[in-house]
Amino acid sequence: MDVGGVLLLPNAALLTPVVARHGGVDTPEGFIRAHFAAHNAAFPSRGQPRGDYYDLLPRYAGVPEGRWLACAADYLEISRSRNMWHAPDPASKQALAEITGAGVPVAVVSQADGRIAQMLRDARMCQEGDGPGVPVDAVLDSAIVGFDKPDPRLFRAALDRVRVDAAHAVHVGDTVPADVRGAQAAGIRAVHYDPYDDCDAPGDHEHLRRLHEARALVAP
Repeated sequence: MDVGGVLLLPNAALLTPVVARHGGVDTPEGFIRAHFAAHNAAFPSRGQPRGDYYDLLPRYAGVPEGRWLACAADYLEISRSRNMWHAPDPASKQALAEITGAGVPVAVVSQADGRIAQMLRDARMCQEGDGPGVPVDAVLDSAIVGFDKPDPRLFRAALDRVRVDAAHAVHVGDTVPADVRGAQAAGIRAVHYDPYDDCDAPGDHEHLRRLHEARALVAP
């Protein structure tokens, strides 16, 4: 299971005002909607990206064209001040608890910088063993494992940690080039987390809109 865009979302409370002051959406819900649209446009299933995520976000957030560059610069500046993908999604946490509560082994796999385990703990989302969040079997950080997505070795490392064969595994992630292609290369069933049906190739791979839908895909 992926982290950013699935378990942890961009902090809409901090980022919505950045967009709003340039004339864009002014609600957290509107911001999150724009985020997923921009993310899928920046990381499409096929063809070339429509642009950089930070440049695209203002367009999907309803910012007037004359303010796109200024908004993108402000959005990038605040994002560089700290990792903004740290807001826990309550619905995803509940779904994660349901999955682990059913006895399904779970490995969390993130393209990160060595700090994802602490971020998940701080967000009270999940951790290995006891803690403030949902106990999971493994948390893998690409910077620590030594392989970046979509390298299948990162996904195979997750399989090794939970002692599950690829044929019996499912990976859920929000980025097709990294998550879906990486999992597929490792022989894992790959599912695109796409809450608003933004994927440019809906027939190319499986999708789900809410994490609780993943419960039906895994045993026991």
